[in-house]
Amino acid sequence: MNKYLLPACAIALALSATARAEQPAGQAAPSLGKEASRATPGQPPQMSEIPTMKQQGERMAVLMEQLSKESDPEVRRKIMAEAMCPQ
Repeated sequence: MNKYLLPACAIALALSATARAEQPAGQAAPSLGKEASRATPGQPPQMSEIPTMKQQGERMAVLMEQLSKESDPEVRRKIMAEAMCPQ
């Protein structure tokens, strides 16, 4: 297996170098960090900034709060069903 590792790595490196060389000069490589979380005009907004997704997140938070307080298995099952498949 080790004799295939070096050629596989070399091919992967060559492919990534080719893909990097084909990027337009004005387009920077994606970075990780706080700068990547900001939406620029060419990129879609973060999911947390979309109103529908924000409402769903708040709804899930309420359901999880109810779930943590409930001890009846039948009610917990209903809450989990609502959380997994919203009606």
